[in-house]
Amino acid sequence: MDNLPLVLYFPYPSVGGVSVLFLRISKLLSRSHRIILMDYVDGYMAKNLPEGVEFLECNKKEEVPSGSIIIFQGVYPWRIKDFNLFPSTCRVLFWHLHPDNYFPYYKYKYLKHKILRYLTYSISFLKHKIGQKLIKELLSKNALVFMDQPNRDSTSKYFNLNIEKKNYLKIFTDDIENPREIINRNIEDDRFHFGWIGRLEDFKSPILFHTLDRLKDICNTKFDFTIIGNGKDSEEFYKYRDSCTCYKINIIDEIRPDEISSYISNFDILFAMGTSALEGAKIAIPTILLDYSYQTINQIYKYQLIYEKHGFSLADPISDNNFEEESTLEEKLSFILENYDNISQNCRSYWDANFSPPVFKNDFQNAIQKSSLSVNDLTTAEYHKPDFITKILFKIYGNRIKGNSSQAWQY
Repeated sequence: MDNLPLVLYFPYPSVGGVSVLFLRISKLLSRSHRIILMDYVDGYMAKNLPEGVEFLECNKKEEVPSGSIIIFQGVYPWRIKDFNLFPSTCRVLFWHLHPDNYFPYYKYKYLKHKILRYLTYSISFLKHKIGQKLIKELLSKNALVFMDQPNRDSTSKYFNLNIEKKNYLKIFTDDIENPREIINRNIEDDRFHFGWIGRLEDFKSPILFHTLDRLKDICNTKFDFTIIGNGKDSEEFYKYRDSCTCYKINIIDEIRPDEISSYISNFDILFAMGTSALEGAKIAIPTILLDYSYQTINQIYKYQLIYEKHGFSLADPISDNNFEEESTLEEKLSFILENYDNISQNCRSYWDANFSPPVFKNDFQNAIQKSSLSVNDLTTAEYHKPDFITKILFKIYGNRIKGNSSQAWQY
């Protein structure tokens, strides 16, 4: 098994969480496996190729060694150009890394008009039908794994399936040699440093704006808030910063991945979701895990520490279950700062037990061993061919979304 080539396929030129994750995997496994990264020549993975890891252009699928195991982010096979050119004997594993990886309705989330929403919902019936058959096939051959329970539950909901198997493959972050020294703090200290790290766009912006607003209500605590990230909504956050008079907001456009740990070690509390939350937990920063929403949050969101979440969640879709009648944010922050040592250790222990490299390596080995689905299985069943409605829409919108992973699930 260890001698079989592992191919990590993610051909999007922009820097993204998946490309960084695949680079981490290649570094972790390069001594025990033959690793091939597939990307554009000018893609992020290609430019940061680790020592001992091979590279193959994404348009040279026929050159993938026969019998390889190919790992994809959860995606419809028809969204992978020339999928049928992969050698038929290769086995595949799809990794569900975002709750909407298999979202079966065209642009449904972004439409506000009820008639348009109904129309797009209705014309998605073929995509939904084929998607349901695909998911059943992937599950039956252990070729689909989920990073956490929210990802599994979203797919169950979209396709009316009862997915009971806890086939999780949790993501991980690299460890550091000297985890952050834990220092006892309490709310009487002079000033505290809160922070966020992550993109400033799409489903991440509403909860961050909501958090910044909520912090205005507890200005009796001396703190500042640093935002690390950029994106489509950067300008809106700069405007918010300039208008905020309750506390100081700093915005840092970007830092290199290898600088994250040293930089955020200055934070006393981190607000984050996804991999960014793990970056805080692994160096023993009390980390509040934020959930996501595509809409403005008008109710009172209830904040939880990363280890208080269920199903290894690194972000749930915000629903009524995430709200409370009266705000407990000030109480939560006071509790963290007054019990800093224990909470810091709990965050680090939670990361160590679930998201550390040794845990991932063992789970990854199990996942690739169990998958029995081949490229031939998918092409024979023609899962690499979209239904005719999807085909028409892709011809219309395809050039607009080329290389844009954030919109890949829409078609």
